[in-house]
Amino acid sequence: MSRKEKNSLKKQYVKLSELHDRSFIIDKNTAFSIKEEYKTLRTNILLSFPTEGCKIIGITSAQPFEGKSVNCLNLAITFAQTGARVLLIDCDLRIPSQARLVGLKAAPGVSNVLVGMNNVGEAVQKTKYPGVDILLSGDIPPNPSELLGSENMEKTLRELSQKYEFIFIDLPPVNVVADAVIVSKYVSGLLLVVRSSVSRRDSIAEALKRLELARANIIGILLTCVKSRKLLTTRYKMFGKYR
Repeated sequence: MSRKEKNSLKKQYVKLSELHDRSFIIDKNTAFSIKEEYKTLRTNILLSFPTEGCKIIGITSAQPFEGKSVNCLNLAITFAQTGARVLLIDCDLRIPSQARLVGLKAAPGVSNVLVGMNNVGEAVQKTKYPGVDILLSGDIPPNPSELLGSENMEKTLRELSQKYEFIFIDLPPVNVVADAVIVSKYVSGLLLVVRSSVSRRDSIAEALKRLELARANIIGILLTCVKSRKLLTTRYKMFGKYR
């Protein structure tokens, strides 16, 4: 590769800190190839669930800064494009991201519903993305793990499962807190987001071990930020921040 080509390639790489997460949400201006990658991922996920009924899919990562939240939103958008009724739930009750991504107020949300302050109908909001509703995190509680493992959490998901065909849950990193492992018992399957050149093998192995011990149904690993000569990233391309 010539020096000119190397310099051109270098300019295509954008530091994570230089872009806002919203820049990576798929829309009408997103490259066709990226949209197709998400459609392929959608197909693969659908093939993982042969049975009827609502599918609850958890999205997590081993560590922060691996892109779980924006990928969770992009998957919800992609599934809704088929005409399905889709709900996204932000169960990262410690450092939530979805409210910022979709530009809505976080409360009332999950925590408010689980403590009985609001009902589901009051907390679920419409987004600007057709077919995608969202239940945001709500007020930051002092006891996230206890709330997510409560009987009310199970009842809430059961109620929502009657209204939606797909529910995507944004979960905290597995190796940071126990919340993702706790919620894994409620979901149909889990997708682990791994960021190329950042996620460590030992960290990924530890996350998989924790999920397997909880008997979670791990349906796949979503690799993000793979460098390409033609694009900022390749299979699968999107990434974001955990704050």
